[in-house]
Amino acid sequence: MGISRTEAASALTDIEQTTGRSYELRGYRIAGPIFIAWGVIWVIGYLATGLYPQSGGLVWIPLDLVGFVLSALLARRGKAAHPAAADRGTGWRSIALALAVTAFLGVTFTLFKASSPAVYLVYPGLICGLIYSAIGIWRMTRYVWIGAGMFAASLVGFYFLQPWLAFWMAGVGGVGLILGGLWMRRA
Repeated sequence: MGISRTEAASALTDIEQTTGRSYELRGYRIAGPIFIAWGVIWVIGYLATGLYPQSGGLVWIPLDLVGFVLSALLARRGKAAHPAAADRGTGWRSIALALAVTAFLGVTFTLFKASSPAVYLVYPGLICGLIYSAIGIWRMTRYVWIGAGMFAASLVGFYFLQPWLAFWMAGVGGVGLILGGLWMRRA
C-alpha cells in the first residue's frame, strides 16, 4: 500500500512546521537569559541615571560592555546546550547587529541634539522596541509583544512621567526585559 502525493506533501509540511517550531522554541530558550541579563543592566543603569543625573550616563559605558560580553557568553552556552539551534553565522551576525545598533544610537545622539535629557532616556527603549518587534514579525512572535510593550511604555513615560522617567524606564524597560526573558525561557 503506497502513500499518495497529497499525503506525502502533507507529511513533509508537518515535518517542516514541527522543525521550525522546534528551532523557535530553542531560540527562545537561548534568548531568555540574555533578555534577563539586559533587564538587570537596564535596571542598574536607569536607577543610576535617576539617582545621579549629572553622572549617571557614565555608568552606561561599562554596563553596555558587560552586557555585550554576557550576551556572547550566554549565547555560546545556550548553543552548547541546544546544538541543533546553532545556526552558522548567527554569532557574528548578532555581534554585528549589536555594534550597528550601538553605532546608530551614538550617531543619532550626536547628530540630533536632544531638546531635553528625557529624549536620551527614552530613545534606547524606542529603538529596542522597534528591533524586537521587527525580529518578531520575521521569526518569533513573542519578540513582537515584548517590543511593542517596550515601545508603548517608553512613550507613556516620555509623555506623562518625565520627572520620574529614569525610574519608569528602569521598571518598564529593565523589569520588562527580565519578565520577557522568563517568558521566553518557559517556551
